[in-house]
Amino acid sequence: MIPFLGGADAAAPCLRDDRTREWVSYGELSDLALSWRDRLQGEKGLVFLYARNDVPTVAVLLGAIAGGHAVALLDPKLPEASKRELGDVYRPDFEIDCSAVDQLVVRNRDNPPPHPSLAVLLSTSGSTGSRKFVRLNLGNLRSNAVAIADVLDIGSDSVASGHLPLHYSFGLSVLTSHLSAGARTVLTERGFMEREFWTAMKEAEVTHVPGVPFHFAILERLGYQRLDLPQLAALMQAGGHLDVAARQRAHAYMDQRGGRFYVMYGQTEASPRMTTLQHEDFPVAPASVGRALPGGKLEIESADAEGGGEVVYHGPNVMMGYSEQRSDLEKGDELGGVLHTGDLGFLDAAGRLTLTGRAKRSAKVYGLRVNLDEVEKLTNTLCRSAVVQTGANLRIFYEEGIEARPDELRQLLLSRFSLPTGSFTFRALQSLPRTERGKIDYQRLGEMQ
Repeated sequence: MIPFLGGADAAAPCLRDDRTREWVSYGELSDLALSWRDRLQGEKGLVFLYARNDVPTVAVLLGAIAGGHAVALLDPKLPEASKRELGDVYRPDFEIDCSAVDQLVVRNRDNPPPHPSLAVLLSTSGSTGSRKFVRLNLGNLRSNAVAIADVLDIGSDSVASGHLPLHYSFGLSVLTSHLSAGARTVLTERGFMEREFWTAMKEAEVTHVPGVPFHFAILERLGYQRLDLPQLAALMQAGGHLDVAARQRAHAYMDQRGGRFYVMYGQTEASPRMTTLQHEDFPVAPASVGRALPGGKLEIESADAEGGGEVVYHGPNVMMGYSEQRSDLEKGDELGGVLHTGDLGFLDAAGRLTLTGRAKRSAKVYGLRVNLDEVEKLTNTLCRSAVVQTGANLRIFYEEGIEARPDELRQLLLSRFSLPTGSFTFRALQSLPRTERGKIDYQRLGEMQ
């Protein structure tokens, strides 16, 4: 049995990508996956899959899981230094890049096998090549896919825009939720600013378009009324905070055309979705991210006098745990379905969640989670520095002393992280502000213009 494909008619259209306008059927995708399962026969191993948004990558993913292997989905644009470091730490048994001449490379076959339940590894900060991964089993992924299909009203006649990277948890969930419903997905590596993207989406009669705040900023610049997608039925926003005014404009557009606008909240650790704000709930709770998914439950821990506290999520989609090295892959479920998110918020009387802040040092840049401490550790190899998020960008503060420091820092960051050049801004200070305990005062840095 190939995961996620069991309920669909074999003749039904399933996937297409940038290379062809022909739909690959569910039966054809199953055959491709079975071929990869057979190529990867043997004891359970770790597969490094450099995931591109195309049909061959999906076939490898499903085939490797069907063969019992654990698949780490990786950004193919990672710098070579980051790829080598990850390889040294995790010692993959196989490396697969469907765009390479030698698609399959056998690396190691003398490692202890991963845990029997482990199916997928997703980086907590995929664009930075972080060695910290989220360990997911097939039950985590399946339960989330089915719940998402339910709350987004995805049916066999739905067509998803698969533009989000498959190594990104949001992008993977778009694929799995549509596969589980017997729907179609148009995989593409093109972006919103490319004319070909919109042509392909219209030709495929796309109904569901997901996006992070960055994508909604582009939609506003393009103009919602200029979108030429006659079958568009749903816009879905996740991947970070979108201000209420921008949400209202997206909601108004979809309401006007008889469609739906969904706000979703999640983390890679939850496979990844935890809540959804339904279209009809938006007018009464526009700042909320909605209720827990079917099968999930929210609670607020250590709430303060104003009703805020840490968001804790319970559900079958909660990860098994983290890994930071090969030996961690042998571990079983360490969380028991309970995730302390590190986010702060409160629940209203209807059980809808409103987020108020972040308890941990992480950021969302272009929809991708970035560990600020990891970025700062790298910049500190050149100079004394501190990193904060300002808007959609990372701002690097550094102590004065060497000319052309921003150029050096930018080159270093781009050599390790697959983030756009415009993600970084720099500011020199005589000295970094510190608290009474001598720690860097990130609050003060965040307030600096």
